[in-house]
Amino acid sequence: MEKAIEHLNSATDEPTKRMLQGLVDKKRKYDRFKRKVLTLQLVSFVCMLAFMLYFYKWIVLTSDNSLSIVLSRFVDVSFHLYFIIAIAGTYATALYYKKKETKAETEFHTLRCEVIRKSGELWPQPYHWKKRISVYQMMKAEFDINLFYESK
Repeated sequence: MEKAIEHLNSATDEPTKRMLQGLVDKKRKYDRFKRKVLTLQLVSFVCMLAFMLYFYKWIVLTSDNSLSIVLSRFVDVSFHLYFIIAIAGTYATALYYKKKETKAETEFHTLRCEVIRKSGELWPQPYHWKKRISVYQMMKAEFDINLFYESK
C-alpha cells in the first residue's frame, strides 16, 4: 500500500484505504498503457517518415519519373518489404495497446466514480465527512486523481 494512503488519519477506515489503493493501481495501469501507445505511435510515425524520405530521395528521384523503374527498384531490395512490415507491426501493436488503454481508462473512471458516489457510505459521520476533503486533496496532489467531480 502507498505510504500516503497508509498514513491517512483515523477518518479513513481500512476498506476505504484499500479502495483508494485500487484506484491508484488502476490509474498507474492506465498511465502505463497511455505511455506505451504514445511511444509506439511516435516510433511508427518517425519510421514511416524516414522510409518515405529514403524512398523519395533514393528511389523516386533517381528513377527518371518512370513508374516501372520505381517499382522494380522497390521490389528488388527485400529491405523495403521488411521495413514496411516493421512499420505496420509497430502500428498494429500501438492499436492493440490502445484498446488496452481504453479498457484501463474505463475501469479507472468507473472505480473513481464509484468512490465519489459512495462518499456518504465511506465517511458516514459528520466529523469524518469534513475530513474527506483532506483525503481528496491528498489523492489529487499525490496521484493526480480528482475525486471532487465525476466528469473526466
